[in-house]
Amino acid sequence: MDNNSFSGGIPPKPVHGYRLIHGYVSGTICFVGIILNILNGFVWSRKKMQTSTNVLLTVLAFTDGMSLFLYLVYVCYFFTATGPSELIYHSKGWMYVVVICFHEFIAFHTVSNWLTISLAIFRYMKVCRPNAAKRHCNLARAKLTVIIVFIVSTLATVPFYLYYEVYDSSEDNTNLTGYWIRKTTFAKNHVDYQTTLLWLYGVIFKVVPSFAMIALSALLIKELRVAMKRKTHLKETPSHKHANITTGYGRTTVMLVVIVLIYILMELPVGIMAFMSGIEGGESHFFYFLLYSYIGDIIDMTVLVNATLNFFVYFCISKQYRAVLKALVLSKISMVYEVSLSHGEHTASSRENTDNMELSTSAAENTHRKLRIWKSIKSSFRR
Repeated sequence: MDNNSFSGGIPPKPVHGYRLIHGYVSGTICFVGIILNILNGFVWSRKKMQTSTNVLLTVLAFTDGMSLFLYLVYVCYFFTATGPSELIYHSKGWMYVVVICFHEFIAFHTVSNWLTISLAIFRYMKVCRPNAAKRHCNLARAKLTVIIVFIVSTLATVPFYLYYEVYDSSEDNTNLTGYWIRKTTFAKNHVDYQTTLLWLYGVIFKVVPSFAMIALSALLIKELRVAMKRKTHLKETPSHKHANITTGYGRTTVMLVVIVLIYILMELPVGIMAFMSGIEGGESHFFYFLLYSYIGDIIDMTVLVNATLNFFVYFCISKQYRAVLKALVLSKISMVYEVSLSHGEHTASSRENTDNMELSTSAAENTHRKLRIWKSIKSSFRR
């Protein structure tokens, strides 16, 4: 939706086409993705899984889950409960929820992007520079990396909060009621600010990470080919222990390469679009485009799918992940089974106690009845 639609020059458009079902489609993906990322977090955070790589994977599951949760709140209101149109009444509070969810969705997704880069760097060090990795790619460095990524990403997303404001729709059109979203006066009066945002969003958040991951992936794939040749050679030797270690090491590397490639396919096109918008200069409607267009909805869907697919990558490639997940699921099932058994035993004992109480009650009633009969007999003799 362009800026003129906020000034009353063009009537607001009703919701139609794909946007009528976007909330249900994306909401379902978000719900499934949140559950899968919770599973990812449980698996990678196990004590016996505590490695620098798995620490990053645990935090990545959290940030992906938060991105999906924020988008779920956004679409549940903006697409399912109401609709992305100024013709529909929106309260001031919910419009602020929409703006906050949009900004925080960008923030958590940015953290996920740089955590993925950090994973690729850590893996590159461990595969290509093992001696240096022992010194630098430890648990303490992984936790420090997480802190730095959160701080830098938060600071980098602060400028976006000056882009939108919530306003009363009747200011531009007396026939409308409720609240809507528009560019702030600051954004309208400072075109350079809009261009800076586009470069920050497109280049720093999307293009640079994508090219960095392409370079790291190429190096990792090259090293994998060398490792496969080494594995073939080790299989021909009597020692199979080293071959198994190489196999496990290669699976982890393949898993991370697949994650990185999925990220590149999902993120690079959006970064190029933002970059081209910044090159054109002038007042930009790129973020309105992301919020209020069919293409923006499809771009959002790619981000949601990206945040959901990691579970399937882990499950299909990582033998360790499958083993830990299976153990967790079986332990939960056995726990539920034990609880149901104990409940059954408690119910049986309670039923037995109840039966005993009923028996004792009936016995007492019989005794009481006999006493009444005996008293009536005695009274009859007295008469």
